[in-house]
Amino acid sequence: MIERRHLKLTASRACGRRPVYIPPATEDQFSTEQVDYYAVERAITGETPRPELTRDELREAALWLRRHGMERAVVSVHLSVYERLVKEWEADAGMLGPDQLCTVDGCRKARSGRGLCTVHLTADRQWRKAVAGLGMAA
Repeated sequence: MIERRHLKLTASRACGRRPVYIPPATEDQFSTEQVDYYAVERAITGETPRPELTRDELREAALWLRRHGMERAVVSVHLSVYERLVKEWEADAGMLGPDQLCTVDGCRKARSGRGLCTVHLTADRQWRKAVAGLGMAA
């Protein structure tokens, strides 16, 4: 119960009052037809029983909470998703600065390590492993 109070307090400090989730009013404002905005609202406010959310609904709730000042780690705990996933959703939504994006030209994904996103970092690790294997064979 203490943790839930902390979540509401953290989100309310950003605006000076408790934020209120308002679903899109018309169909052309919907990001996708797969989102149940009332389930998103219940997840944001922490109402119980907590609805089972789809990936699109989790993304919508996470981005709303981040836009309203909740820390990424707190959003991660509140929605039971990985913090890394929340950061990737922020990158897709254009909420991260250039210093937090992958350094490979044209890549708009969130930075993971050594200035690269997870895709480029994995490719770099595989390349280094292959080069090291060639050195051992010679």
